[in-house]
Amino acid sequence: MTLRYAAASLALLLLWACDASDRSVQDNSQVGPDAQLSDRQDESGRTAQPTGDVAGGPSDRGSTPAATPYGDRASIIPGLIEAEHYDQGAPGVAYHDKEPKNQGADYRGATQVDIEKRDDASNGHGIGWTRAGEWVTYTVDVLEAGEYVVEFPVASNKQGGIFHLEIDAVDITGPIEVPDTGGWQILKTISAQTSRLEQGPAVIKMVMDSQGESGSIGDIDSLRFIRAKP
Repeated sequence: MTLRYAAASLALLLLWACDASDRSVQDNSQVGPDAQLSDRQDESGRTAQPTGDVAGGPSDRGSTPAATPYGDRASIIPGLIEAEHYDQGAPGVAYHDKEPKNQGADYRGATQVDIEKRDDASNGHGIGWTRAGEWVTYTVDVLEAGEYVVEFPVASNKQGGIFHLEIDAVDITGPIEVPDTGGWQILKTISAQTSRLEQGPAVIKMVMDSQGESGSIGDIDSLRFIRAKP
């Protein structure tokens, strides 16, 4: 009796062990092979990256690109710079304008600067609808160091406002006042003298300071730099 009992117990034990093993295999097959990997590894064994934004991804924004010269070529001083040929670049980098859209002619694609089309302008266009606080930049190459006279053909219906030129946040002209030229379609040339400009590349910023009786600073056609006489 004892021997038969022991044999029966052993048979039951072996049967239970085989059944448990079968259940383990079935459980693993149901979750799939990927679930048997580490939750931090892919099938190649490399550590898996977490989901969401990571350094270097689309949300890792770099700094705003610097402005570049209009037409990718610096304006030469002495020489003529068309007012509408301000630098290429984003708002706050190449220019700042109060209106979200160009109020004038579609001369150079998407821009907030107000470009007007006018037959009496040297290039058929100029900058208009100017407001205090607005500015544009011009990348230049000064061929000869020294002081310059800058001529600006401008227009204003009633007394215009005041603007100035600066380099590296240093005023180089002092306040330039736009007079009443007799109407928005009548250009008259005014001038200002710069402080000493150093030879080489520079970025000139034309800044609109205050509005006049006209409600604007004025329309500006161009900037002509002429070497000042000693």
